[in-house]
Amino acid sequence: MIYLDNNATTQVSPAVLKAMLPFFTELYINASSAAAPYFGADKSRVQAAAALTRLLKAEEPSCFTFTSGATESNNWVLGPIASDLPGKIVVISSIEHPSITEPAEALSKRGFTVRAVPVGEDGVLRLDKLCDFLSPEVGLVSIMAANNETGAIQPLPQIGKLIRERAPAAIFHTDATQAVGKMPIDLRSEWEHVDLLSFSAHKFHGPKGIGGLYARPEIELPPMLLGGGQESGRRSGTSNTPALAGLAAAAEVASRADMPRVKALRDDFEKELLRFVPDAVIHAKNTSRLPNTSCFSIPHTVAEDIATQLATCGIVVGTGSACSAGTLEPPRTLIAMGIDYDTAKAALRVSLSAMTAAEDLKALLQHLAALPADSAKLRSSHAP
Repeated sequence: MIYLDNNATTQVSPAVLKAMLPFFTELYINASSAAAPYFGADKSRVQAAAALTRLLKAEEPSCFTFTSGATESNNWVLGPIASDLPGKIVVISSIEHPSITEPAEALSKRGFTVRAVPVGEDGVLRLDKLCDFLSPEVGLVSIMAANNETGAIQPLPQIGKLIRERAPAAIFHTDATQAVGKMPIDLRSEWEHVDLLSFSAHKFHGPKGIGGLYARPEIELPPMLLGGGQESGRRSGTSNTPALAGLAAAAEVASRADMPRVKALRDDFEKELLRFVPDAVIHAKNTSRLPNTSCFSIPHTVAEDIATQLATCGIVVGTGSACSAGTLEPPRTLIAMGIDYDTAKAALRVSLSAMTAAEDLKALLQHLAALPADSAKLRSSHAP
């Protein structure tokens, strides 16, 4: 299998698998038990918090609370945390993940005012519109760090400054699911205004079912789950020690990932794509993007059809967001960017990882060129 859908999920790295195995076979003691420290069964959580502190340049390990992943963390932010804030206005962007937009809609039904800031044709938040939506009455602002469909990176430093100027009491949250492990993050410098940050391990070669929420030390978090007192009383439930060990290893691997090489692969792929499909449209090409992401449309095609045909050849690509089960609609982000429906419907997403090889992308281009003309409309004579 040639796997090119790493924004959906990633392969667990060998180092991650190795780190997890002892917690299934030897250190399977409940981390909350009195015996756990004597056998080291509680060490994976400590290691995970320390590794993330280094990776994200956070203040201290106690800033991290571990959850099942970013969806749970986002629901915590747009649920109990937002409900505890004095300001009842919530500001999000028009391209947020459903784990933000759906809890925001639930808040609106409970009397909150929810404002969605539009993006420009490049997929970047309209800062002028954000200014219009900010006021001292805003309690929470949640803006994703990087888009899962186009890879467009949002200007969080500028957004944070605007929030501090115009809504000084607001909590600033970012869903950094796609950003962690793919781009530098410094919570004590460039991202100093970010108060809360969500992430998932499976987006950077860690296991599924583990992630967390970063919170600045001065922020008191209401509990997400009660009934056991784990995670300092904020998120009760038996600690997922194997997954925490995998998360710790994944964070260490991510700190050494050669993302400039990944970006070079992505850029070379796009050049070759335009060479034999000159009318292909590469979305958000002229803005700052994640180094691993290419979202493009081939005119007069349907992305779902191409993705299905590629899958029969052993090649996996994305068609937008993999997190909305069963949907056949075009990527929401492209529609928000003003892309016409047919072009959005033709959008494919190729997302790489540090494990991707140049030969993988060459194989994709060759298969795209060989697809039947009535379904792909490609110029097979121009194949690389």
